[in-house]
Amino acid sequence: MTAGRQIFLYYLCGVFAAGQLGKLAALAPLIAQDLHLGLAAMAGITALIEVCGALLGGTAGRLLPRLGLHRALGLAALSLALGAGVAACARTPGVLTAGRLLESLGYLAVVVAAPVLMARVAPAARQAAALALWSTFVPVGMAVGAWAYAHAAGMVGWRAAQGLSVLGGLALAVALHAARPRAEAALPDGARHAAGSPKTGALIGTLVAAFGLYAVAEVGLLALLPSLLSQAGLDLAAAGTWTAVAALANVPASWVGARLLRREADLTGALLLSLGGSGVLYLAAYSTALPAEARAGAAVAVNLCSGVFATLVFGLLPRAAGHDDRLALASGRLTQCGASGALLGPPLVGACAERLGWPAAGGVSLGLSLVALPLALWAWRALRALRALRALADASASRTACDSPASC
Repeated sequence: MTAGRQIFLYYLCGVFAAGQLGKLAALAPLIAQDLHLGLAAMAGITALIEVCGALLGGTAGRLLPRLGLHRALGLAALSLALGAGVAACARTPGVLTAGRLLESLGYLAVVVAAPVLMARVAPAARQAAALALWSTFVPVGMAVGAWAYAHAAGMVGWRAAQGLSVLGGLALAVALHAARPRAEAALPDGARHAAGSPKTGALIGTLVAAFGLYAVAEVGLLALLPSLLSQAGLDLAAAGTWTAVAALANVPASWVGARLLRREADLTGALLLSLGGSGVLYLAAYSTALPAEARAGAAVAVNLCSGVFATLVFGLLPRAAGHDDRLALASGRLTQCGASGALLGPPLVGACAERLGWPAAGGVSLGLSLVALPLALWAWRALRALRALRALADASASRTACDSPASC
């Protein structure tokens, strides 16, 4: 299988996993009615898909390379299929919860393993572009999942609609098995770790912390946008359409981020505009003084701006990690921060809106962006210094090798 086809297969795994986010959102009204669940309980079960990532992301980054990332991805597809099958048979909230937790395990393994595999397979000159593509898997998957499962449930009911996940997971597992590397070494701790390479724990930690803060504000807005626009006077269908458009705005943003990474540009200005600009736009999105359409447009603009930052994070992560074993660890930590932000964002922003009003939610989102900004800028400066250090070390190694005339 060519590198391009492998990258597409790994990306498809991400889109399928993210489709399970949109799936339960689309099926929630039917499931809640059938199982007699309240709004809060149904929202909690829906959000459970992020739980394993929030609790075990760092652990997965250490353990999955030892299992073999390609093998782990195949098992993840089976876990997503099995979880959907369990949910389809659920007659009680407990069984539905068990199915969602199985999906959560599969989702965690996909989001840790797939980007690392994409980075490995991609040629060095295309690695940043491959990870920029990966940064779009959530909005694309959510949009496709919400559309597909809503239409399927309308035709055959919510239980049978879960069959899309079962079939999709099994098909991906078969495709991954057919495309497996001839020899995928399970990596022990510290394997392929270059001797004397600089430690990057603080750099990676700062970068993923900034991403976590971004996730709190961005996911909080997307989760509450239908309610915000409905209260502002739009009907539910229009509010849902605007929410889908806002989520998909991350796709063109990823193209901008990929261009910046490919040009090896100084990213200081891009980070300022992405996080600072989106922070200001949050105020407009949550403003009660603006008409509903203007607030919806501001929400789309938020994702156009902040989506550039998300793409830059994914693209810079391999440079910060430096080696395969570190990249898996970094991917796990990024997953943990992103999942934690996705879990915390909706209740935090919702509580602010409920108790203090929508403009207060905008102020909190602006504050989160302003805290993330200096962290992102520090990480970028540290990464530039690290690259200079690596270049100096490579030059020194070349000079040492040439001390012997036979080696030059």
